[in-house]
Amino acid sequence: MTKEIFIHCTSFETRLALVEDAVLQQIHIDRGEAPSLVGNIYKAKVLRVMPGMQSAFVDIGSERNAFLHIDDIYRANPSEKIADNLREGQDLLVQVVKDPVNKKGALLTTDLSIATKYLVYRHGRKKLGISAKIKQKPERIRLNDLMDSMISTMELPESLTGHFILRSAAEGITASQLTQDINALLDIWQSMDSLRAKKSPVSLYQESQKFQSLITNMLGLGVNKITVDCAEFHEKLKGWCSHNGGSEKYSPELHTEKNNLFECYQIEDQINAALESGVSLNCGGDLVIEETEALSVIDVNTGSYLGDAIDQQTFLRVNLEAASESARQIKLRNLSGIIVIDFIDMAVAEHCRQVLSRLKREFAKDSTKTIISEFTELGLVQIARKRTRQSLSQVLCEPCTCCKAKGIIKSEETLSYEILRELAKVDFNGAWTLVEIHASANIIHKLRNKYTAQINQFKASADCDVKLCIESSIPSDQFNIIPV
Repeated sequence: MTKEIFIHCTSFETRLALVEDAVLQQIHIDRGEAPSLVGNIYKAKVLRVMPGMQSAFVDIGSERNAFLHIDDIYRANPSEKIADNLREGQDLLVQVVKDPVNKKGALLTTDLSIATKYLVYRHGRKKLGISAKIKQKPERIRLNDLMDSMISTMELPESLTGHFILRSAAEGITASQLTQDINALLDIWQSMDSLRAKKSPVSLYQESQKFQSLITNMLGLGVNKITVDCAEFHEKLKGWCSHNGGSEKYSPELHTEKNNLFECYQIEDQINAALESGVSLNCGGDLVIEETEALSVIDVNTGSYLGDAIDQQTFLRVNLEAASESARQIKLRNLSGIIVIDFIDMAVAEHCRQVLSRLKREFAKDSTKTIISEFTELGLVQIARKRTRQSLSQVLCEPCTCCKAKGIIKSEETLSYEILRELAKVDFNGAWTLVEIHASANIIHKLRNKYTAQINQFKASADCDVKLCIESSIPSDQFNIIPV
């Protein structure tokens, strides 16, 4: 299995793609318009406490006020009243866990965390932790003893009341590497301390540059190669890899061909396909994906795949492939919130277990927190995926001005009937000699070809002529009736 990172840079946009065996798995786009706030730490001010919602609006200095729920206040008991924990005008340290989306502000927590290459500092943690991905007991004991000995000999700031977690990358780490990482983290904390005297709201810490953080996470997935098509970015990336100890494994390659990097590796086509609702499966089945503000729905169909017979094995084969592809599409499109998958009904309980197991396995390495439910009585699987940033369609698309993002508009037949009803309602009393009907070309053609008799009837009863006018500037689901 080959995993590669491709980075396409222009003066106006940077795009990063994770590709596995030539299949696009993730796409991240930075247009320099609204950098992510996730991970940033602020000295913020409480603006309004809302007891009914057990929440508060908090000013972090951004365009929209952020949101803090009592569940995200460290050491607060959810059964307590939020007014017992916060008051209006209070200053507090917060960290962004979710970017603003649509009209909603950023989501906050007071349980601060800062990550370096080998460590994560958790402000709310009281003892040392080691990543569960480090399995060998002797190594866990070694790391625990190494960390304890270092912490005991260091003078830590009084405000540093939390503790450290050793990441999976710390496996096999030396004492000097760990010392360097701890010192880097302490430098960050002391820098934050020096800014805390300023008047709120003030930014104390900003997460490392978006693509650096992304690359770090992707390298942990076992990436074999990094290719970039910008010489300047290539040099920066080489320096970053060298500084972070990754130059031995990952020496970024510079794409020098004239053709677009994403087009050379068919990434562009796969991005466009991820904006379509239909997804074909290799077995002949298909998925239909619909994304709304409330939830996203994936419908699984057998399509052209019938197998040897319409039986439970056929349904199982389609559903197993659909589970894998649904997980890929959810991560690629960055669908979040509530997601419902409507699998083909299966009568065998073991088949349901296999499909659910496949789905959970595909999400096992997803960096975004995901909760997967069991099959419901109606054969649905519900997924709750944490929303941290905009979906792919929200980044690349905008609502249709005709249908206002509903996905449907009134039919030509319906609009023709509406026009005829409006004409019938008007009492002209001989005041007008001409009525102009302005509409799109299809509506005008429909009136001319199908409803001539009804229009002539109106002319006779109202003693008024009718002029049909094609108006290209009028949306296809609207019309104007103008007496002249």
